[in-house]
Amino acid sequence: MDEPTSVFRSTTERTAWSIAARHLAAGQKDPVPMIVDAIEEERQRCIDLFVAATGDRSAVPVFMVDPDHEW
Repeated sequence: MDEPTSVFRSTTERTAWSIAARHLAAGQKDPVPMIVDAIEEERQRCIDLFVAATGDRSAVPVFMVDPDHEW
């Protein structure tokens, strides 16, 4: 018996569709907020992975949290 196939080829594609659908359903036509949302979600995912690996939220580099942080 064949395994069921997913509509999406990857979790990245699924996440992209989820973000786009959320914005389009709200009537948004400008793609920039969609892209910003995706970047912020990915940044948060990286922070969560970092914390899971180190067990220390205070060890998260400031530039990972805020790329615009001043030196």
